[in-house]
Amino acid sequence: MLSFEETEDQKLLREALAVLASNYPDSYWKDHDEKGEFPQEYFEALAQNGWFNLNVPESLGGTGMGLTEVSIASHDMSKDCGMSAGDIVMAICVFAIQAIKTFARESLRERLLPELGRGKHIMSFALTEPTAGVNTLDIQTSAKREGDGYVINGQKIWITLAHKATLMNVVARTTPKERASKRTDGLSLFLIEKSQLKSGQLRTERIDDISMRALGSNQVYFEDVYVPEENLLGGLDHGWDVLPILLNAERISTASMSVGLGQLVLEKAVEYAKNRVVFGRPIGSNQAIQFPLARSEAELDGAWAITQRAAWEFDHGEDCAVSANVAAYEGARAAFFISDRSIQVYGGLGYAKSTSIERHWRDSRLFRTGPVPEEMVLNFLGQRVLGLPRSY
Repeated sequence: MLSFEETEDQKLLREALAVLASNYPDSYWKDHDEKGEFPQEYFEALAQNGWFNLNVPESLGGTGMGLTEVSIASHDMSKDCGMSAGDIVMAICVFAIQAIKTFARESLRERLLPELGRGKHIMSFALTEPTAGVNTLDIQTSAKREGDGYVINGQKIWITLAHKATLMNVVARTTPKERASKRTDGLSLFLIEKSQLKSGQLRTERIDDISMRALGSNQVYFEDVYVPEENLLGGLDHGWDVLPILLNAERISTASMSVGLGQLVLEKAVEYAKNRVVFGRPIGSNQAIQFPLARSEAELDGAWAITQRAAWEFDHGEDCAVSANVAAYEGARAAFFISDRSIQVYGGLGYAKSTSIERHWRDSRLFRTGPVPEEMVLNFLGQRVLGLPRSY
């Protein structure tokens, strides 16, 4: 039965996360955002303190926890440090560890999971293409059989951390659409290990974007990239069986990050509203300021509740698709609302980089557009939950 009472382990986890976060103040994240520079010191601290071992099986040196604890870690690091801090947790614990421990062959699991737990790798997940966003079945990147493996050619876009990654999960078409037995067949998921590649086979091109600049988005080009059979995750042509599990875990993670960031910004706005005096009184005593902050408290609390439910369903093998999508939708909207209102609370200072409000505003906007646009969440709920005709 789902319980909202945290276990002792989860309480200790939060306390330890707060200690780690205190070593990386706002100035650290502001500097890395401005430079577009990966927070290497923070990444190494996560690894050294065992945070990447959260959901690694105990038999392979991990703590054997689940997505619930990963969600807490993503949430708390976003709440204390900002969204980039939480996203790194997702990159390793979801796209790397969750994918490998669920879908990889035993030999790959035994080799890579301990290395990931020790922080030996950075993971990137390559799904989106210039002509295939939410229309995943239109992916053109191909993987063709050659010898004892596959050769990948194609292009991806908006791939976070691709320029830093040593591992990359890539979705490629292994059977042309017109020859697939089912509409959803023909896609496969491959794990690329950059150490096995020749120079020039995998190229990245950084995109000058505005969200989570410390991590960076990229275009990625694959030219005759050979992947051994062992590195096929899940069944050949059955990538669609794998993707929903990873994407649900991603939605739960982005919801966790959104709620955490929203709470960070809300705390800053409340503190400012209490201390900023205009016309002889704190601006927080005015309903025009106070009510949006109170609304944000309610929205963030509700978003976190559905996120916890989704994580519990995921860990217990239940269908979490609805909860995960609702969590991602509500979390992203709640985070953006408070980030936008905080600019209004701060007034001119909301536009000053020194307050970091504008940075959090930029970051909070991301998850309303990607990895799943909120319109597609509404399409999903309309069709899946309400039983309405497909609208796209």
